[in-house]
Amino acid sequence: MEANRVALLAATLPLLLFGIGGDYAQPDPLHFGILIAGAAGFGGALARRRWAGPLVIAALLVVGCLARANAVDFPGSDVLPATREAVDVLAGGADPYAHVFQSTVPPGAVFAYPPGEIAFYSLVQLAGVPIARAEHLTGALGLIAIAFLAPLAGEGFAALAIGILAGAGDLVERTGDGSNDTSAALLVLVALALLAWALATRGRTARVLWFASAIGFGWSIAFKEYVLPLAFFVALFLWRSDARRARGWIVTAAGTVAFFVVPFFVWNPAGFIANVGGAYLYHPSAYGRNLWRDAVGSLPALADALGPIIPLVTPLAVLAVAILLWRRPARTLGAAVLQGCAAVAALFVFARWTTSVYWVFLAPAVAAGLAVAIGAAPPLGERERLRTE
Repeated sequence: MEANRVALLAATLPLLLFGIGGDYAQPDPLHFGILIAGAAGFGGALARRRWAGPLVIAALLVVGCLARANAVDFPGSDVLPATREAVDVLAGGADPYAHVFQSTVPPGAVFAYPPGEIAFYSLVQLAGVPIARAEHLTGALGLIAIAFLAPLAGEGFAALAIGILAGAGDLVERTGDGSNDTSAALLVLVALALLAWALATRGRTARVLWFASAIGFGWSIAFKEYVLPLAFFVALFLWRSDARRARGWIVTAAGTVAFFVVPFFVWNPAGFIANVGGAYLYHPSAYGRNLWRDAVGSLPALADALGPIIPLVTPLAVLAVAILLWRRPARTLGAAVLQGCAAVAALFVFARWTTSVYWVFLAPAVAAGLAVAIGAAPPLGERERLRTE
């Protein structure tokens, strides 16, 4: 039994588990419908029916999108409230990196997010979507972006990636806590989908998708700096595949970052560096899911001794991981994405401050990267796939 069909069979399990849930005391057509869809998809996959893959993907998208739409908003992170304040400050003609924020915790804390983040939520607000509800929407759109990989990665692998994420408790919950990492993941997923299709098509369409993906990765870096290692390994894969063509992609991505960052840096260099750069040292103690909090934290004396050097250890650890990965060239786009995710994971593990939403960002990128790495055939990294006619 081919791997893609096995993946599709596995992807029906989240549907069956969702379907047997719900309120048994009341009519529940949603859970019953998903149960039937899961059973039909399982049977259809066994019988090699073409409709099985689209059915399973559509049902998983219903589950994932509804879960995110119904996620409860609760006061957790100060990120989106501060972002909304930054959007309003900029709309009033003032520099958000020279502003004293009242919605941060504590008031007056640094605003750590690059201008690409402010631009993103400015567009969200212009579209009529409340910034506080943006992550509910972007979480759903991220699942849809993975679905667009199905013709390339295979419906089974795409469905399995969506199924893993659709009902994942922390991913759903964090769409309502005021963090912005779900939107960061969306930018990466869209950029990945655009690039995968650019490599799989030819002609003018491929060229448009190619540069659109570069803009997407550039914007994602200008949204959250921790995307940089992931984008680096994608760029490295493209460069090793066809350096001449990759040069334009890299310049476009870098130019996109500069488009967002340079005006604010020139406007107020000291304020920009103090906020965006100063955030790296802002949290003095270890917190979250990382080496310093979970392992060393059980030895308070050692934790106190290591505390001052953590900001030095973190970049060195990430650099060491990056060098190890550099020596193992990725043969496919999916493998390059997974290498980038490994570098980002190293950043999170060795960082002093790693909240759960950082991992919420990483999970969709890993799932999509795995789908493309395992499912895409022939390998998207072959040189001839990078050339357009």
